[in-house]
Amino acid sequence: MGRSIICEAYLEEYLKSLSKKQGYCVGLLIGQPSNTGKEYVIHLNKIKDESETVVQNIQDIDSRSVAHHALIETRLLPGGFYVMGIFVINPKNVFEDPNLLLTVKTMLIGIQKTFESDVPLHGNCDELDGGEKLVFFYSSSSNFYCCKSVALKSPNLSVKPCDWKFQDRATSWQVMNTFFETDETFALRKKKDDQYDTESNLTACVEVLQHQLDKSVVFFDGGPKDGKLLLESALQDKKEEPFLVHVYTPLPSNNDISTRKIETFDGTLKFDGIISSKVFVHPKNTYAEVESFIKTDIIRSLMSRVQIHCDSLVQSVDESDQDTIVLNELPRRIYFPIQAKSNPILFSEYLFLEEVKETAIPQIRDTLDLVVMPKDLNDKVEVVAEVKEEERHDAKECETSVDEKGEGKLNMTLVGFLLAVVVLLIAILVFFLMK
Repeated sequence: MGRSIICEAYLEEYLKSLSKKQGYCVGLLIGQPSNTGKEYVIHLNKIKDESETVVQNIQDIDSRSVAHHALIETRLLPGGFYVMGIFVINPKNVFEDPNLLLTVKTMLIGIQKTFESDVPLHGNCDELDGGEKLVFFYSSSSNFYCCKSVALKSPNLSVKPCDWKFQDRATSWQVMNTFFETDETFALRKKKDDQYDTESNLTACVEVLQHQLDKSVVFFDGGPKDGKLLLESALQDKKEEPFLVHVYTPLPSNNDISTRKIETFDGTLKFDGIISSKVFVHPKNTYAEVESFIKTDIIRSLMSRVQIHCDSLVQSVDESDQDTIVLNELPRRIYFPIQAKSNPILFSEYLFLEEVKETAIPQIRDTLDLVVMPKDLNDKVEVVAEVKEEERHDAKECETSVDEKGEGKLNMTLVGFLLAVVVLLIAILVFFLMK
């Protein structure tokens, strides 16, 4: 028996609309895969064509642009949701043409390799789908559709049938909301050319936090849960009450002084802040799956911020001076709905401190082919504290005696000396008056 895929019913109208506008189109299937039961597709979106040319053949679509789009889009997904495969709108059935099917498989392999080279983003879901990705075909000439899975590691083009259904309100989604705080100090590492690399150092911080989270325990409603239990066992009693979720990280247990060592570093990196996490699960998820989704969401969100921050750096900072203090302000997380009425699922975008909500609207449209309004964006979950101005510069700049407006600042040493002279003169005057 093939995999059972349930897709939100309103997405069928999206496919019909695309087939009328574009006879040839490739897009991504976003959802929650499973190796034990039904799988859910909750969003579809076409791949944006950077060249703005009309596609006349899906073989003309660059597989690298598809893989890059999948990477960018994964940054927006909550933990537990993945790129499950691709959909193809084409007049001819891709499963009946070996050349078209090979093109589609090449795109999927490109996506797979991209995720394998970027492990902290958690885009790979092989453990849930067994390495078999979905290919959904929609005919632009007859509205016929079918779905099959492709084994990427197989040397041939064999496919397996899947049971695909469009269904209104496919399941009831529950939100798991929590916050994760980190306050760690790491050693700065240099590259071979004796220079610091911002992205590699920040990525190393995220990898350490990944190891910490792997050992962490997630409490639901005040305590741990049996990982094999289904959520539906608790939903019957909770009614509309939300789940209380907390993540507890164990302290280091190595107290043996003889195994400790002192190392000398050229610099350190302080990595601290509070991360918001929202994951969306259905009643047939187990507590073990939910815990995995939460941990994935935290690390994926952190890695997304690091990548977005490093992509925004327009010039390298000269970090050869050991006295230099460099402040890397990672963007904050905002949430927005993917379907306003019946679907409570929220995706994420990231904004820097100086950016407003409107900045995210074209980014969301280009990535998800989704139109949102400023009122739909929730930017109040993570609030970034303003950084003191002196923390933005190195120590030498902070000691200057003239501010940015050219106004003189008080020199405390000189003030102290003048006060001492005044006191001495007063004492001498009083001495002669009393004599």
